Amino acid sequence: RGGFIFVLNLIGIHAAFMVAIGRYSSSLYKAYTLFFVIGTFGAVQVPVVGWNPFKSMEQLGPLVVFIVYQILEFCDHLRRRAEKTKKPMTTREFVILRVKVFAACLVLLAGLVVLLWPTGYFGPISSRIRGLFVKHTKTGNPLVDSVAEHQPASDRAFFHYMHNACYLAFPGFVL
Repeated sequence: RGGFIFVLNLIGIHAAFMVAIGRYSSSLYKAYTLFFVIGTFGAVQVPVVGWNPFKSMEQLGPLVVFIVYQILEFCDHLRRRAEKTKKPMTTREFVILRVKVFAACLVLLAGLVVLLWPTGYFGPISSRIRGLFVKHTKTGNPLVDSVAEHQPASDRAFFHYMHNACYLAFPGFVL
């Protein structure tokens, strides 16, 4: 579950950055939309994940980027449709259209959040994220401390799981 969240956020940040630097295109829209829809659809099929991609605070950022991409493509679609008519949009008209559409969607989104927040629809920030803000004494690294695999194992545990293969480790290392 954590790996999906990491990849989802990393790609979401990249997609948002591409818009910020002016590199948005219909191809980028198609790529991010396919990634988000297929990835999220696959994730919600896993019982442990469930509907968390739409509720978890860690995953709402990429969802917002997805919504922004839909709005951008909708505005571009309107512009392309206007170009086919006799009166294409000027740049000023296109910017005003985008501002109006974004304002309307922002009002709708804010209303939705106001309605859903009191019901407890949105989950809290996970313990791993909260753990980034508390002092860690074992290694000093909150991510390492939060993962059980990074805890040292006892000699008994090594022998229990590896049995006689434990004795072959050193000769194998030397070879």
